Amino acid sequence: MPTEALTNPPPSRHGICDCHVHVFDDPETFPFENAPAYAPPYSPASALLTNAAQAGVSHMVLVQPTPYGRNLDVLRTSLVKLGARARGVAVADTSIDIDALAALRGEGIAGLRFVENLLADGRRMPGTVPLDALLQTLAPKLLEVGMHAEIWAPLSVTLERWPALEGSRIPIVLDHMGGFDPQLGLHHAHFQRLLELLRDGAVWVKLALCRRAAGIGYDAIRPFHDAMIEANGDRLLWATDFPFVRLAGTPPTVKELLGLFEIWVQDSELKERILLRNPVERYGFEASLAGY
Repeated sequence: MPTEALTNPPPSRHGICDCHVHVFDDPETFPFENAPAYAPPYSPASALLTNAAQAGVSHMVLVQPTPYGRNLDVLRTSLVKLGARARGVAVADTSIDIDALAALRGEGIAGLRFVENLLADGRRMPGTVPLDALLQTLAPKLLEVGMHAEIWAPLSVTLERWPALEGSRIPIVLDHMGGFDPQLGLHHAHFQRLLELLRDGAVWVKLALCRRAAGIGYDAIRPFHDAMIEANGDRLLWATDFPFVRLAGTPPTVKELLGLFEIWVQDSELKERILLRNPVERYGFEASLAGY
């Protein structure tokens, strides 16, 4: 999905947080919990650091990949290796208790992920936990230990469940720009409702372009991106989705995506807020990341 804007990105600044990346390590050492729905790349924490350094990214949020399911060994090991530079988002089912959640939080895991995206054949993606688990069992536990829920779902599904999500009183982070359908257009009721939630400060949204731009290019996504920026920069998190699994065509680089963000967002204070300050607030990074 190359665009002219991606060919010569401006130089990026250090001290930036990528709020959505994945680590895949040697399956002999870190076995998958379930058969992967895609071919997992070899992308250990060292590769993550190399790509981040090339872009000027110093901090990152590691999101548990679906092939590992509830097996958090690679996530926890990677968090130890990366130390203060990383936080995590894990997967857990309804059997987890308060003490175990509190222990995960102490290891740098800030939230749990819930998924409502299905495979092409209609099956639930292996290694995912549905929203029902959050709403029926896990929400009070997350609230007690101070963790958030991260949701990867079509926007229509999130909005259908929004009254219950809002009633849980836990922070909600939406993956992949909230999962809106760009084919429905900027003025569709679903996207406009997402903007309302942003304006109200009711939800956090990750500005990860790749899933929304698939097949149509980044330029087609810019109006949606601009509308989110205008709605509420205090609730936006910049993210890449490195190493871009299940993405057709030639994947972008972290540096290219950061360069595109810095072209699209010209206001320096707003850039700093999204790239540095918001991750400190949402994920509990050291305040020095944002220059506090």
